[in-house]
Amino acid sequence: MNPPDHLRPLQRLVHPAPRTPQLSAAPAAGPAATPAAELWLAIQLPQLPLDLATSGHAERKPCVLVEGSGARQRVTLVNSEAARLGIRAGMALGAAHALGEVTALQRMPAIEERALARLCAWAYQFTPVVNAVGPDGLLLEVRGSLALFGGLHGLLTTLRRGLRELGMRSFAFAAAPTPLAATWLARGRQPATVDSFAALPAALAVLPLDTLRLPVRQLQDFYGIGVHTIGECLRLPRDGLARRFAPDLLRDLDRALGREPDPRPAFTPPERFSQRLDLLWEIHHAQALTTGMERLLHELGGVLRARSAVIRSLCWTLHHRDGTTVPHRLSLVAPSRDVAHLARLTREHFARQRLPAPVRGFELEAADFEIQTAVDIEDLFCRGPRGESTDERWPQFVERLQARLGPDALKELAAMPDHRPERSMRMTPLGAAPAADTVDGTVRRRRPRPLWLTRQPLPLAEQNGRPALGGALTLGPERERVQGGWWEGADLARDYFVARDPRGTRWWVFRELEGRRGWYLHGVFE
Repeated sequence: MNPPDHLRPLQRLVHPAPRTPQLSAAPAAGPAATPAAELWLAIQLPQLPLDLATSGHAERKPCVLVEGSGARQRVTLVNSEAARLGIRAGMALGAAHALGEVTALQRMPAIEERALARLCAWAYQFTPVVNAVGPDGLLLEVRGSLALFGGLHGLLTTLRRGLRELGMRSFAFAAAPTPLAATWLARGRQPATVDSFAALPAALAVLPLDTLRLPVRQLQDFYGIGVHTIGECLRLPRDGLARRFAPDLLRDLDRALGREPDPRPAFTPPERFSQRLDLLWEIHHAQALTTGMERLLHELGGVLRARSAVIRSLCWTLHHRDGTTVPHRLSLVAPSRDVAHLARLTREHFARQRLPAPVRGFELEAADFEIQTAVDIEDLFCRGPRGESTDERWPQFVERLQARLGPDALKELAAMPDHRPERSMRMTPLGAAPAADTVDGTVRRRRPRPLWLTRQPLPLAEQNGRPALGGALTLGPERERVQGGWWEGADLARDYFVARDPRGTRWWVFRELEGRRGWYLHGVFE
């Protein structure tokens, strides 16, 4: 194919040398190979639309992404299940349907943009410098974070595990001193780590020009003069390249090589989490929801770690086929951001739920982030029967029981603002006890009261005007006078004493101030 007339002068300038072979990522030796101050890590997600569409399901089905309309619809992306049927990119949608049952999806830029923003919020836990590169990439400046993760290898291992937990099945990494170079290397599936500016030209030279995502007409013009790689493009005269093609391309090349600055907008993580996941096909059983729910919880966990925050509750909202929405709120005994624990609570809660109608989507909301300042301290529940360490502590154990048995299944003894002993304590749902006996946050001091009370006050015998229980009781010097109940028609007036029997046991007794004025036993201290 001969190039257009206005491009023939450039054709004579292209060196006839063969394409540069693939180079290793090792920087050249010498002073020029000093590591750059910044190291940008690019994450490329080539199948982001398909991964987003199927992230709510454990079951995998053949799915393809199509472009065009009507009979001109063509396949642009296929997942592994569709590829096993023989479906390939560029195939007509009708031909793909002939090979098997396949779900066709259209690209939705707005959803993909929001997904990249959520991934930025998740990636903020690894570095404070995060940037989205639409429509399918992220950039992280990681030079200052490498020591925290055991070097670049440890960081990549953590990122791979995290992306799989989010439902991303296809991704590529590359690292370079400039953000644009790292992005191009990741797009070109060059798993390189270029640590110096001196090694950048050789690493970029082997990349095909379509890595730059140039306009189709511009790409065809380059192909027409025999330019197929970035290295061949860099050998063209700068003036002719800028004049005959586009100044923007020359500026991008300079930024990729570190000759010009490439500032990136700062990303700020959200102060609350609210994310909805629409399902590609309906779910009829609550237990089948947990796959997608765990992926949203991993997103939430990343945001909480990025903000050094914890939460006290979260709310799941199910969107059913009939248009109804049903909220499910999970409250925590202690604030947490432990994804494994939150996922366990979610599974326990939905294991006892029956869906009134098939679910088409669900939403996770978590607000009121609290900054975590205290260091976790081990308690009696963090050791197993043989002294070994366990993952579950007392608050997590209580929350799991509540999720399994219901929020009202566990009770606790709560102090009430009432001086009458019979009414001063009551059983309440765990975590719902009111703050009693406090004034401006300070606990009021009382005279001694026992933890054990009798169901009803028991009459005591008297010896020489003193109460007797296995012998005369010796009364302590302090008394506590209790009067009240008139507002309920159950008025009482008593003087309480701490008494000792001949064996030294301490009892809690009182004498009526009205009526028979008898002595009664109401509690025991030991």
